[in-house]
Amino acid sequence: MKIGETTLEYGSISELPNSEALNKSARERIDQYTKTAGIAYQLLYTELTLYIDGSSIRSFNDKEIHSILEHSGIKKKVFDTVKGTNEWYCCDLETVKKAIQAAKESRSSLLPGEISKSQNPIIFRNEQLKAINMTRKRFQHGNQMLWNAKMRFGKTLTALQVAKEENFQRTLIITHRPVVDEGWYEDF
Repeated sequence: MKIGETTLEYGSISELPNSEALNKSARERIDQYTKTAGIAYQLLYTELTLYIDGSSIRSFNDKEIHSILEHSGIKKKVFDTVKGTNEWYCCDLETVKKAIQAAKESRSSLLPGEISKSQNPIIFRNEQLKAINMTRKRFQHGNQMLWNAKMRFGKTLTALQVAKEENFQRTLIITHRPVVDEGWYEDF
């Protein structure tokens, strides 16, 4: 999960969290950083960092959420080949929501029962699901399938899903990207 912040410069907040204005602002910020990389992302949650505490208006920022997660023993996701990726954490959305609540309560860490042990489910895009289903269907009549897919399609993850659904005992993935060697399998 990537936990970041943006500035809301326009619009009215009609519903919280995940209001249309907050989501629009977050998407603009994410697009600003991912446009040239061609990275597909899913915006899972947005929340206003201003809140009322008794008779005062208070706020928090993403760094406070990062600190709460780290003090709670949640590890950062380290990317060997990419610099400046300090907003990624190995946790699920519910844990992040609990960290936001902890920030509002001025706590420096989460309670043990607030940390989810589950992983976020992988949500495949339509074209990935199509490739998985076509491959499984093909494997009913043969043992070969070739995908001609663009970069950033998610071939490795999609292939691992095929192997999982087919209950393969051994799978060989050949790639020129050394980061796939450890990280993808462990994350999957």
